[in-house]
Amino acid sequence: MIRVRVPATSANIGPGFDAFGMAFELYNIFSFEERDTGKLTIRGVAKKYQGKSNLVYKAMLKVFNKVGYKPKGLYIYSDVNVPVSRGLGSSATCIVGGLVGANVLCGAPLTGQELFDLAVEMEGHPDNVAPAMFGGLVVSIGTREENFYIKKPVAPQFDFYAAIPDFTLPTIEARRAIPKKIYHKDAAFNVSRASMTYLALADGLPDILKESMKDKLHQPYRIPLIDHYDEVHSTAEGFGALGSCISGAGPTILIVCDKKNHRFEAEMSRWMAETLPQWQFLKLIPDNTGVCTDQHS
Repeated sequence: MIRVRVPATSANIGPGFDAFGMAFELYNIFSFEERDTGKLTIRGVAKKYQGKSNLVYKAMLKVFNKVGYKPKGLYIYSDVNVPVSRGLGSSATCIVGGLVGANVLCGAPLTGQELFDLAVEMEGHPDNVAPAMFGGLVVSIGTREENFYIKKPVAPQFDFYAAIPDFTLPTIEARRAIPKKIYHKDAAFNVSRASMTYLALADGLPDILKESMKDKLHQPYRIPLIDHYDEVHSTAEGFGALGSCISGAGPTILIVCDKKNHRFEAEMSRWMAETLPQWQFLKLIPDNTGVCTDQHS
C-alpha cells in the first residue's frame, strides 16, 4: 500500500493574486494499491465520487498515460480532512495526491518538476499545487512551455488562523466576480504590496503586514460574496491581528497574527463561538515540507 499525504494550501494571501500560496499542517491522505481484480475501487468519499470522474483517479491517469503504464486494477482510499470548496486547496490535494501516488506505483519515472508541470496543467494555475507539492511559502509563475516557483520557509514570528464558513463558494463563481479590466494604479498598488507581503512572511517582519496585505485586484469584488467577511475582518483587527484576507477563492478567511499576541486565539475563538457558532475556527501551522509518501505492506 502506498500512502500519500498532501497539505492544505491558501492561495493569494491578499495581494498575491494567482501567484502566492502557502502550505499548512492540515492534510488529505490518499492510499493506493494495485490489485489483480481488474477493477477500479474508490472508498472514503461520497458515492458520486467513486467512479472514473474522481479527481484523484484522473490525476493518476495523467501519469499512467505519460509513462505508458497500465495497472491491472486500482484501490484508492481518501482520508479527507481539508474542507471542500472552502478555499483551502482541496482540489489541489487530490491532483497532487493522484499524480504522486501514480508515480510511486510506476516506480517513480517522473521528476518532481514533471509532476509539477502535470499538476499545473490540470489545475490551470500553480498557486495552490505548488505549495501542496513543495510546502512553505511559494511564489510561482506558469507559461505554456514551463512552470517556475520559488519556495521560502515561513518565518516563525507568525501565527495563522482560518475562519471557515458553513457554506461553500465555487471557484467559478468567485472568478466571475472579478472584472476583466482593472486600473493601472490598482495594478501598481498590488505589485508593491505583493512583494512586501512575500518578503515580510519569509523574513519575519510583522509590522509590514499591517499595510502590505491589502489588495485591489480581486478581494473588493469577492468580499460581497462572503457573508460576515467584514465583521470577521474588523473583529480580528480589533483583537490585534496583523491582517486577514480571503483564502484562495474563498469563502474561508485567513488571519495572520504576530506570535507575541498571546491573547488573540482565546479572544477570537470566544467571539466566533458566540457570533458565528456554525463556522469553524482553526489554528493553522505552516507546513514547510509539502507532499510526503510512504509504503507499507
